Amino acid sequence: MPSETSTSTTILTVAITTVVASSLSLVLSRYIPQSSSSSSSGSHPSVANREEVRRPSLPLSLNPPNIPDDTKDTKAMEIFKQVKEYRRKIEVLLYMQEAVVNVMDFTRVLGIIVDCAYSIVPADRISVMVLSDDRKSMTVFVSKDVKSLNISATKGVAGYVATTGLKVNIKDAYDDPRFDSSVDDEFGFKTTSLVCVPILAGGGVVGVIQACNKTNGFDEEDERGLEALSLSAGSAIRKAQLYASAIRSNRKSNAILNVVRCRTSGASIPELINVVTRSTYNLLLAERVSVYLVDRIKGEIWICVSKDPSIAGLTLPIGRGISGQVAKDGKTINVKDCYTDDRFDSSCDKKTGFVTRSMLCMAVPGFDDESKPVAVIQAINKLDAKNFDDEDEEALNAFCNEVKMAMRGNFLEAALLKLESDQKRQTNIDGTSYLREFGAMFGRNSGLELDEPNSPTSWGEGKKNRISRKLSVPWSAHSSVGEEQEYDTFAFNPFSKTQEELCAVVFSFFEDFNLCDRLNVDDDILQNLIMAIFETYNEVPFHNFYHAFSVCHITYLMLRHCDCARFLTSLDIFSALIAALSHDADHPGVSNSYLIAMQNPLAILHNDDAVLERHHASTTTKVISEPENNVFEAMSPEDHKHARKIILAAIIGTDMSRHMEHVTALHERADRRNTTPFERSSLQDRIALVSNIVHCADLSAQTLPPSVSEEFEARLMEEFSQQSAKEVADGCELSSFMKGLEDKKKRCELQLNFISAIALPLWRGMAKCFPKCSERVARAEEILKNYEVILNENNSNA
Repeated sequence: MPSETSTSTTILTVAITTVVASSLSLVLSRYIPQSSSSSSSGSHPSVANREEVRRPSLPLSLNPPNIPDDTKDTKAMEIFKQVKEYRRKIEVLLYMQEAVVNVMDFTRVLGIIVDCAYSIVPADRISVMVLSDDRKSMTVFVSKDVKSLNISATKGVAGYVATTGLKVNIKDAYDDPRFDSSVDDEFGFKTTSLVCVPILAGGGVVGVIQACNKTNGFDEEDERGLEALSLSAGSAIRKAQLYASAIRSNRKSNAILNVVRCRTSGASIPELINVVTRSTYNLLLAERVSVYLVDRIKGEIWICVSKDPSIAGLTLPIGRGISGQVAKDGKTINVKDCYTDDRFDSSCDKKTGFVTRSMLCMAVPGFDDESKPVAVIQAINKLDAKNFDDEDEEALNAFCNEVKMAMRGNFLEAALLKLESDQKRQTNIDGTSYLREFGAMFGRNSGLELDEPNSPTSWGEGKKNRISRKLSVPWSAHSSVGEEQEYDTFAFNPFSKTQEELCAVVFSFFEDFNLCDRLNVDDDILQNLIMAIFETYNEVPFHNFYHAFSVCHITYLMLRHCDCARFLTSLDIFSALIAALSHDADHPGVSNSYLIAMQNPLAILHNDDAVLERHHASTTTKVISEPENNVFEAMSPEDHKHARKIILAAIIGTDMSRHMEHVTALHERADRRNTTPFERSSLQDRIALVSNIVHCADLSAQTLPPSVSEEFEARLMEEFSQQSAKEVADGCELSSFMKGLEDKKKRCELQLNFISAIALPLWRGMAKCFPKCSERVARAEEILKNYEVILNENNSNA
């Protein structure tokens, strides 16, 4: 019978030998391939369901060989059990290292860490908490009953460990002043004992592992087990963080690239909103995304396009709900629990049965004033986490800035779509006349072939009586030498003069720049040309010679007083004044859409493309080609070609389908650094500048004194009403925005939309390039406020 001492020694030796042999075998198995007959695979009991992760091969058994059954040495057996437990823990640690090698998903990595922690430390709850990038908060990513809970990185025991990097083992949590019981209170859990160790990576703390509640408390073996686990966990977490960051960056880049492609392809506003919506889903991984456009005229936000047809066209007052509040002040709102936020409007949830939990709402900044957004992007319920975080906000902010650039080129269409949406709700009319009027839905080519054989116009009636080429007033409108000229100010009222007198004023514009002398143009020929252009205009309410003069007058003032002329040559200025005067030559008093609907010969000739603008340009070319009007006769062929190119480009540039091209280009030129918005040495820049000047002058009525702007408004409303009557008589589709203009409220809304969505963005762009134009912007804003007051009074009295 062997002695008790020798038996203990034998058992201990066997145990130690077995552990050493097994450990060596484990190490060798990581570097020497095992044959299928000599290796086995399986899963650790606590992670048995993770079949995709390969376990290390364990060829040796821990069962001690040939230990006598009658051995009663309990101390030796206890030692053997301890060694066996150490070996099991080593196996778990090795398994975790092997398991996370090829796992990049952050949640799966943390799940493996927690499963392994439960195998090492017997506890009721184990949590992994990861520090945020700013180290101000930690997120409880994985636990048995808590996921994606954000807690402070400076509060509680976990905060203490994260801040100091020291482990903590507490027998009674509620007796320790560092313990924060708020999480217990929220989830109804009672923490008694706990152990918390830091997770280290790259020389710093990246998070903590915390185990709660073990009978008789946690001991040093538990501490050592979690510390050993944290060493491998740190590198795995850091790798997963880098991978997640790369994935987020890729989603952000793809989202922005989608919008850039949309912007450069000339997509319509519905197409753009569709792209923005889809990209936001992918960017933020949200359950629901809505894109609201802002209508400041009516004080509401609305959904232009939606996956759910029932909410397309839905409107909300600015200031109501979280989205409405963002539209009001432009400030981002990130809500973790919407039903605890007083700003949240739950009416939509009640109507649809949807449950909103978290929400991130951000503004697409305004073009000129970032505090006045043009759109609001709303993301609801993050799919891969409980809340939207700082990184989501950062990504969405960059995305919104790109959306702003894309919408700048489509904002006119957005405003017109809103008008159509309002009319559909009010009258159930499915019209697109407003859009078609400005060519927003048509692609335009840039060709300038303007030949019109036989001039197939169909408007013979309405022509004005011709006047003699010999004016009854002096051709020079100049006052005494040294005196300020009456017309040399934006306050000049053209309606105080006869049309003959205005012709003389136009000639004075050329005199003030001394253009005839500089360009060797005969005065008589220039006067003939002015009269010939005058005679092309018809007696229609708005698009008549008074409007033509006004556009030429504003062009002259911008050249003379707003520093625009310093980028142009004398020939450029000469061409600009001719283009401005003739830009609506032979206008019939009806729109492009009417001519297209009636299949007018001009619409057929020009393939429904900028019909009137091409006709104006062609008419101007023919007038100039008459020998008695040819102001370019004494110029070189190169100068003649140059002038013709500028005139045609400026007239075609008044086509409203190109309006946002002007707006976008002006703002982009103004934003250039270390350079002027236009280069005098560049012919293309000079052509662009003349086109922008004439287009601004064409949309300048609301920048003029009240007596002038109100007269032009009345004339335009009359012309619209006359066209509406013609449409009824001819049985063609009605231009819905021209209907009901006898209603003061309708006229007011039309002017508000025109000024805010069309005129002001253009003039603000010009003012950014030429600050002396700012007075025109201020005047338009003043008129806009007056219309808002009138509309509010009208609504109050309704």
